[in-house]
Amino acid sequence: MVFGSGVVFALLFLSLYFEVFLLVSFLERRFSTPKMRADARPESLPDVAIIVPCFNEERALGASIESLLALEYPRGKLSVIVVDDGSTDSTLSIARRYESDSRVRVFTKENGGKHTAMNLGLEHTDAELVGCLDADSVVAPDALMQIAPLFTDARIAAVTPGIHVKTPKTMLQHMQHVEYRLSLFNRFILAVLGSVFITPGPFSIFRANVIRELGGWRYAHSTEDMEMALRLQEAGYMIANAPNAIVHTATPPNLKDLFRQRVRWTYGWLRNAVDYKHMFGNWRYGNLGLIVLPFAIISIFTGIYFFARIVFYLFVAAYQKYMELHYAGFHFRPSAPDLFYFNTSAIWMLVWVSVALILVLISIGSLIGTGSRRPPASTPLFVIFYSLLVPLWLGAAVFRAFFKTGVRWR
Repeated sequence: MVFGSGVVFALLFLSLYFEVFLLVSFLERRFSTPKMRADARPESLPDVAIIVPCFNEERALGASIESLLALEYPRGKLSVIVVDDGSTDSTLSIARRYESDSRVRVFTKENGGKHTAMNLGLEHTDAELVGCLDADSVVAPDALMQIAPLFTDARIAAVTPGIHVKTPKTMLQHMQHVEYRLSLFNRFILAVLGSVFITPGPFSIFRANVIRELGGWRYAHSTEDMEMALRLQEAGYMIANAPNAIVHTATPPNLKDLFRQRVRWTYGWLRNAVDYKHMFGNWRYGNLGLIVLPFAIISIFTGIYFFARIVFYLFVAAYQKYMELHYAGFHFRPSAPDLFYFNTSAIWMLVWVSVALILVLISIGSLIGTGSRRPPASTPLFVIFYSLLVPLWLGAAVFRAFFKTGVRWR
């Protein structure tokens, strides 16, 4: 019992420490991030090629391409490369419709995975910057103008955007909407700290020569965007964030699809963590190696441990109630709840403080992404219910990573 309480205290302390560390870092360095050059002249902007890898994306591809063609960027400096990765539906024919625009080129290949589609696109461009847009995402017209000027800093090899949920409809999507607001904060402050460990598929932009220098994209356990972020920083490059470069991406509408997606993400992160284990605790990689990567791993096992502990105590309480009813019979004794009771034990105080900090970080994420401090209306659903779902896919991913079972993209 004492040991269990000690573990709970330790994990809660570490969680609070990390949350406070991020918050203090934001308050301390929020004005030290690179400023956008809104007055950048067209002739000074780099050539950009956006690769759209797609497999069976007939429903969403058209909107993605149209959003790219609507970008406020010099026409002669932008190209769109659509790579059909062996689709079995009408994805290729839909892509071909846009070839009448001189900026669009379409390629098709046998199915080999997103990383092979990205590498094929890279082979067919000589643009200075190359980006990726998942075919289920759309970009705001000024998104590229928010990102491109950041590459004036030669140390920066990649820039990530501000990702929002596209038209949430189901309760689960509304909870993800809150999650993405929290991610806006995390991605922003981790970039400030030089500790980004993912370059997400929705509109991350890279220096093409650096990607070629590092050998292109890899399979990376179906999470090439995580592996590339680690590889870039292993090589000494920086990853910046442009939160005002707004991208809207589709999210899973039901629990089955969400579970499959998050198991793949977590499994890929764990397997990549093994591949890059030399970066963990290594002072050469600064905040990324000493703080962010270790805490990312700790957070996974913290979520699983707390969930297992809750399930255990619920089982014990249910068993005790069953035994009580079995030997003493059922006796209904109505009593009004004490509305003025508030559990002030040390553990519960740490829990309340942790929840309060999460709410603060969500509000800051909203401020960064929308200019408003007001968190989404579905924030209570996220805090109460989403936290109970997360350990389910964390546990499944850890199991698969341990036994190296692999995951499927779809």
